Amino acid sequence: MATEVSKERYLAEAVEELASLTPDHLREVLYKLKLCRYFDERMEALYRQGRLPGAIYSGRGQEGTHVGVAYALRSDDSLFPTHRDLSAQLTKGLDLNRVMAQFWGRIDGYTRGRDGNSHIGDWKGNRTFAVISHLPIAYPVACGAALAYKRRGEPRVAMAICGDGATSNGRWHEALNVSAIHRLPVVWVVNNNQYAYSTPNELEFAVPSIALRAAAYGMPGVRVDGANVLEVYAAARDAVERARGGDPSLIESVSLRWRGHAGHDPAKYVPRELLEDHVQNKDPVKRFEELLKAHDVIDDDGIKAIQERVGREFDQGYEYAQSSPFPVGSDVTKGLFVEDGYWTGEPSREGGTQS
Repeated sequence: MATEVSKERYLAEAVEELASLTPDHLREVLYKLKLCRYFDERMEALYRQGRLPGAIYSGRGQEGTHVGVAYALRSDDSLFPTHRDLSAQLTKGLDLNRVMAQFWGRIDGYTRGRDGNSHIGDWKGNRTFAVISHLPIAYPVACGAALAYKRRGEPRVAMAICGDGATSNGRWHEALNVSAIHRLPVVWVVNNNQYAYSTPNELEFAVPSIALRAAAYGMPGVRVDGANVLEVYAAARDAVERARGGDPSLIESVSLRWRGHAGHDPAKYVPRELLEDHVQNKDPVKRFEELLKAHDVIDDDGIKAIQERVGREFDQGYEYAQSSPFPVGSDVTKGLFVEDGYWTGEPSREGGTQS
């Protein structure tokens, strides 16, 4: 299985993929990994302290999947994430300040204070579809986006992400079938956490892997190690290139979330030995850092500089969120209809919009 790759084998197999990215790109990938890990850790700490309202959905331990697939996209490609894929959204370029304002329900957040949670999206600026909790409801929508790109002759790609549990939903199968029949420029990503909430893979499906299901729809499927960001990136890069040529494909990235389904869930259903193995031996951030050091792409001072940078950016984002005003009550009826124009104007610091 892909998740059983040792650290030594990972270092050896990653050398070929190292050559496909420049040193600057490799350091950027490390920055993205560290930013996403730091954000997750700090937001959980604030949640535990009672300083963050709403709920949190940690993706810690799965950064290799999120960063790897999103890094393969162009700025004009579209991403359809879930509530746990904020790392993919940050990798694609969501503004960290606005993300923080979103979590605190402020007007400078992406939904202008209408949500204090992870339902984040920036369809106009970042081509990221706003998260919808019911999964995989964004999969059919990704089909629609991909069909629009094909009809308009645009060389753009739609990428949708879901967890292993969502593959048991009929929408997942319908979306894959439609994309294959109509040869849509779409990449399907399944972030296999090995547990759908508390249900293990063996009680979710009888096939050895989700990737095998791709053959039933007439498309290629590949299973990759989610702890190996370069392996994930290589698979995503190939799938994106294939999609631009008009053929969909499926990526199953196997990982393990280090936290429960949400902040309230202690995840006692995950065997302690399995969790400890992933934390100690399959940390995607630590693995990639060691790889770059081993090949002289970065040194300890460079790593320290990246860590200091992500710390500064988080603190700046936090201050930005706290200084952003709450929305005014009278705005609750605005933005309900496209002709209203609310979402095309810039929010003022006092709430509402500026003309």
